[in-house]
Amino acid sequence: MLGLSVFGLAQAQQLGQVVVTATRDERVIERTLADVTVIDSTQIAASGMASLPELLSTYGGIEISQNGSGGSTAGVFVRGTKTSQTVVLIDGVRLENPTSGTANLEFLPLSAIDRIEVVRGPLSSLYGSGAMGGVIQIFTRQGGAGFQPTASVGYGSRNTAQARLGLSGSIGESGATRYSIGVAGDRTAGHEISLPSSPNYQSDRDGNSQGSVNGSLVHTLKSGWRLGANLFSTSGRVEYDDAYSQPGQTRMHYRTAAATGFLKGRLSPHWQTDLSFGQTQIAYRFETFTFEPRAQTTSLAWQNRYTLPRGRLLFGLEQVNQRLSGEGVVTGPWAYLNDSRKTDSAFVGYELAIREHLLRFQARHDHIEGFGSEPTGTLAYGYQLTPYWLLRASLASAFRAPTFDDLFSPSGSNPDLVPERSRGSELALEYREGGALFKATLFQSRIRNAIELDPFYTPQNINSARVEGISFEARQRVGRVYLRGAVTFQDPRGERFDPDSAELVSGQLARRARRFASLGAQMPIGAGRLGADWMLQANRQESNGKPIAGYGVVNLYASYPVTRQWESFVRLGNLSDKIYETASGYRMPPRSLFVGMRMLMR
Repeated sequence: MLGLSVFGLAQAQQLGQVVVTATRDERVIERTLADVTVIDSTQIAASGMASLPELLSTYGGIEISQNGSGGSTAGVFVRGTKTSQTVVLIDGVRLENPTSGTANLEFLPLSAIDRIEVVRGPLSSLYGSGAMGGVIQIFTRQGGAGFQPTASVGYGSRNTAQARLGLSGSIGESGATRYSIGVAGDRTAGHEISLPSSPNYQSDRDGNSQGSVNGSLVHTLKSGWRLGANLFSTSGRVEYDDAYSQPGQTRMHYRTAAATGFLKGRLSPHWQTDLSFGQTQIAYRFETFTFEPRAQTTSLAWQNRYTLPRGRLLFGLEQVNQRLSGEGVVTGPWAYLNDSRKTDSAFVGYELAIREHLLRFQARHDHIEGFGSEPTGTLAYGYQLTPYWLLRASLASAFRAPTFDDLFSPSGSNPDLVPERSRGSELALEYREGGALFKATLFQSRIRNAIELDPFYTPQNINSARVEGISFEARQRVGRVYLRGAVTFQDPRGERFDPDSAELVSGQLARRARRFASLGAQMPIGAGRLGADWMLQANRQESNGKPIAGYGVVNLYASYPVTRQWESFVRLGNLSDKIYETASGYRMPPRSLFVGMRMLMR
């Protein structure tokens, strides 16, 4: 394994890769008829990235904003849509804070993640409310054949320290029971996240500390049915800057958890059925004022796949219950007017392949408590020009229901809001052969009844927002160097309320650039590897119209095996020590060095 080239690893990862998010069913990536990116554990480790938002930003069509560094509030914009217009799943279960409609990705440690699937484009026909920009699904670590310990430890700039220990394997006859368990912790003294120009400026460092645990247990019965459960939990404390508090007193404690269980098997040779249950929780509290929201999302789903003489049918039922609790949320003078909501859903899909032609149809009906019904659909077609070239096109509708903040907050809510609705289209040309990839994608999305805050901070339905663009993604080996790149050109435009004139104005959507790119290179150095990433983003603007300057940041990383079981690694982030912002008034991390050791997978 130590002498295996980077390109060889990439080739092994890409050939015949199976994904589930784009169709809610296992499909090879070449047949999903969707813009899908898979980031596996090898790529996560090799990237050297410090956080999940930072990792996602190195892939095409994804921008991030963050109020400083690890643990601080982060936003993810997929194809120009806002953070609450992308659904996030953990092991198939929705992770969402219903107050804001976001998933608080900044709380999720990379150490617990085995694989990430990103699907760009409207997917409400499979996942319901919120899937207007796409879906990000996170898979936690799973057990495999044989016994496999994992460990890593590292230390770096600003007293940053990380450690992880894990065990996985199988027991029983023919390894019928597979397990995985891991614990991790990290901390950093942080940096001064706010700039003097920010109204929230405080002259202090803002650190973060976090601990996490994850586990998985799957048993295969002699009948072939599989029964399993996954558990993930992380908790920590993050410091931030606030104009209304004293330095050193602005701290927030947080916790995120996900628990899932499933039963999968065949009712007949042609009929596979899956029953799953899950619950996710997001909770946090502030030390300087009383506000301790706890958001809980409970999901129950029954999904079926039936193979027909021509094609296959997917159908199922799903129920999602969301509930708020906690001091200052359901108690006290600022309690929310409503603290729960239920969604009942039914979905159906059909796939057909005839020679070079691929066809996929999906439809879903969501009944949302307090809103009535929302139907959505997707129609996708692909033509296999050659074994390696695919031309595909799709049309889809999507929606997003207003959040609890929009509807039920005691300050600045609007009970008359209607859901946002969108229609999107996509035309793409893809080439895949082993680890080589070229993909060009034209995309367009129009959102009606977009929800924005007026000058009095009250949410209103305004006319529309739209994003049009084209993205390119490529991976290729040139000699000994493995190159990858992604660039997006887009026009993210919409209406917003001008705080000075109190009138609607049209312009570029907040924190989203018209151009952004990520370029990377890796090459083997003996038995190790050396790599670099260059991330670029053009000018943007804040929601108040204030300009945010573009930037380019270079990161370097390397690893080298020191024994057959261990390798050393090093990462140099923000090589030029550039001062740059992804959210106005907040500085992203300065130059940083991180070194460590990790156990090699056998």
